[in-house]
Amino acid sequence: MDNNLEFRPWTQNKRNLKHLNQLKEDILNNFEDLKLKDEKIIVMLSGGKDSAVSLAVAKELGLNVHLCVHFVHKWSWDISTNEAKKLADRFNIPIIFPNVTEELAKKTQGAKGKSICRICKTIMKARMIDIAKEENAKIIMTGETALEKIAGPVFQYIRENNTNVKRKDEFELYKKMEITKVPKRYKIHFFRPLIRVGHFDVFNLQKYYNIDIKRVSEAGNKIGYWREGCCLQYCSPDCELTTELFDDLYKINKKATEIARENGFRASITLPAKEITVIPEEEKYFKKIEEILKEI
Repeated sequence: MDNNLEFRPWTQNKRNLKHLNQLKEDILNNFEDLKLKDEKIIVMLSGGKDSAVSLAVAKELGLNVHLCVHFVHKWSWDISTNEAKKLADRFNIPIIFPNVTEELAKKTQGAKGKSICRICKTIMKARMIDIAKEENAKIIMTGETALEKIAGPVFQYIRENNTNVKRKDEFELYKKMEITKVPKRYKIHFFRPLIRVGHFDVFNLQKYYNIDIKRVSEAGNKIGYWREGCCLQYCSPDCELTTELFDDLYKINKKATEIARENGFRASITLPAKEITVIPEEEKYFKKIEEILKEI
């Protein structure tokens, strides 16, 4: 492993982050400034590349990574859970698997499809606060990157807490983004090692740390990258959420991803709209997935 990794121009020019060594130095400086260096950290570990790379960075820095938490529910993928377990074992960290099925079913009933991920994230973060209290931990770590919407509120928080810095000098404030009390309502520090790191740089870090992640082969619901671990992201935006819809999404996307993995592409099916997404967008892949819809 080389002793450094230079980041791409976007990360350098938009987030004042030149290379991996600078990221590690900035993180350690932030921990020192906030007097959090030896405090316990609990990790939201999805089993995907972002949280895996975040974990690798934290362990390399010698931070007090105390516990990994991987949330499961009736409609989550076993592949992601197995990957989370594998990562925790690699870094020799205990891991727990809280089940949020009951709460997720209750809080989503009657809501619109476009709100599913927001509701689920809120449930998980609230549960993380409870776990942090039980474990006497002051820091929650996530794998959120520069692409996440939370990056805006994080920088605004830094700006509000550094009012002495003039606007023309605010570029330096990016160096403080990794540890903040955002969202404010939780009143706890969130540690996001990758909050300034661009999409392709995360892939390069994954290679740098030799992290091999088995993918579910979902198409995902984000342009330019995809998020795996849960089929519920494929609810049609304006539909009404029900557990029956969740059951159908799980059943049909399980078949779609199995076919996709066997044939080397990615696939997902949105319900109830019955929209198929395949990547690459080739007719032969579309036809393979279209066969599944005939069963509905």
